[in-house]
Amino acid sequence: MDRRALIALIICGVIMLLYYPIILPLLSPKTEKVTQEELSAEKRGEAKKETRTVAPSLLTSPETLHEMDIHKEEVVVENEYIKTVWINEGAALKSVKLKDFKSQDSKDTLELIKDADTEYRPLAISYIYQNANFQRQRYRIIDRSKGRISFSTSLESGLNLIKTVSIPDGKYHVDMEIVLENNTDSEISLAYDIIASSMITHEGEISADIAGLVGIDMGNHKVKLVSTAPKGFPAKNESRGIVWAGSTNKYFATVLKPVSSEWVASVHLQAFDMQGMPSEGKSEQGDFMVSLQTGRIHIAPHTSVRHGYLYFVGPKKEEVLGQYSTMDAIISYGWLHAISKLLLGFLNAVHSVIPNYGISIIVLTIIIKALLFPLTRKSQVSMFRMQQLQPLINQLKEKYKNNKQKIGQEQVLLFKKYGVNPMSGCLPMILQLPVFFALFRTLQLSFEMRQAPFVFWINDLSMPDTLMYLPFTIPFLGNTLNILPIIMTGASFVQMKLTPKSPATDPQAQAQQKMMSFMPIMFAFILYKMPSGLTLYWTTSTIFSIVESLFIRKSIKKIKIV
Repeated sequence: MDRRALIALIICGVIMLLYYPIILPLLSPKTEKVTQEELSAEKRGEAKKETRTVAPSLLTSPETLHEMDIHKEEVVVENEYIKTVWINEGAALKSVKLKDFKSQDSKDTLELIKDADTEYRPLAISYIYQNANFQRQRYRIIDRSKGRISFSTSLESGLNLIKTVSIPDGKYHVDMEIVLENNTDSEISLAYDIIASSMITHEGEISADIAGLVGIDMGNHKVKLVSTAPKGFPAKNESRGIVWAGSTNKYFATVLKPVSSEWVASVHLQAFDMQGMPSEGKSEQGDFMVSLQTGRIHIAPHTSVRHGYLYFVGPKKEEVLGQYSTMDAIISYGWLHAISKLLLGFLNAVHSVIPNYGISIIVLTIIIKALLFPLTRKSQVSMFRMQQLQPLINQLKEKYKNNKQKIGQEQVLLFKKYGVNPMSGCLPMILQLPVFFALFRTLQLSFEMRQAPFVFWINDLSMPDTLMYLPFTIPFLGNTLNILPIIMTGASFVQMKLTPKSPATDPQAQAQQKMMSFMPIMFAFILYKMPSGLTLYWTTSTIFSIVESLFIRKSIKKIKIV
């Protein structure tokens, strides 16, 4: 392998080393904070400038005190998929459990919205008609029946508020209607804030697991997904055409979708502090809330205004999100979305025949290796010919030892004459990189991989294949014993021994080959904590590369070109 081929391979390795800190954020759905210039261009109108955001103030308006003597109550509303617990303080959602899914440790039913010690719960109205901290208001329960409950409260200003929630059968959502009744002889003009999401459970590292979501209608049936990680809090989005807002973890989402985007003015994302109160700082614990603010609403005397909402609480599965207009935009694999979708479609097709995603990954690996085999063979033949040409190259170096430019020119002519491409050795690896990165996104984000078992100790292809926890910590690797990266490293050394290489006739070539011998160790560090499905792919690919090399070596032994 000459210097250019070595440089190309090192570049491949550097790209993978930089994957987590640099490339992954670029491939992920774009996280953005809306700039002031964007806000100026997209501001809705003079009326929406009056909208208030959730304030962390501890002051309570006197108008909310007249209902504080109402006894606290909890009501359970459920269907075959979800179990919701409602509390009349704020007429809010206290807890949501998804009956068909287990928690990350596979022990209990998944509680998607945590029953946490905070007053800022989903679907509570936190501000209305100059009343801050309205999420503390206690409502009367005026109707309760199967799959349905109605809350009611009144303000001293003459405004009556009725919130009705219901859960249809066979769905992962709550239907909610808010009725604002003006019982006075004068027009009432108001705006309100409603908590779209809060306290979603975590399923991984906070930095890569959860985010606040805003969907913006871009026209032509296209929705722009704006995803903001906790490090980007606080954030506010006042874009025109906000169609929904909420939060997500790796595999689930909670999203509030108004019937019409016309009354939506902005969305505010705030972190919670240790006490479960809104904070203007960063989210250290990963808990936060997303609130939706309306524009100014005018209610004529003795009339009412009705606002309808749909609140989705479920898995990020295409067949589920496809039932809700525009929400399929929540599933995004970044720049490699098309390749990831293709890979996932193939994995699902194989899984429909053989219900094991690990086997699906192995079949995918075999097909990729088969498609690349002509290039792999060509590259190894080219490298074998490089070995055969080495005596001629040495003669050129001796003949033109005082003219490096001439040596380079003569080498190019020599390679051209015998059909040798020094860069072809790295070509199959370069072609695999888009598949590698796309497969990583697929295994990281696709719901199908969540808790998908393979064999033996590999019980979750979306997580590292940890066999056991060690009583000590290994630098850069942690305290887990992951088997597949170790197998992959051993296979990589075998593959390296079988791969044709140029004779090390000088100290520089010897140094290059010594550096190459450390590449399997570097890749072991890169892949050690990656999803076991991805490591399974790379390990299988390496093993099949060994088989390819053995087959190709038999065929190229007969080739004589000098």
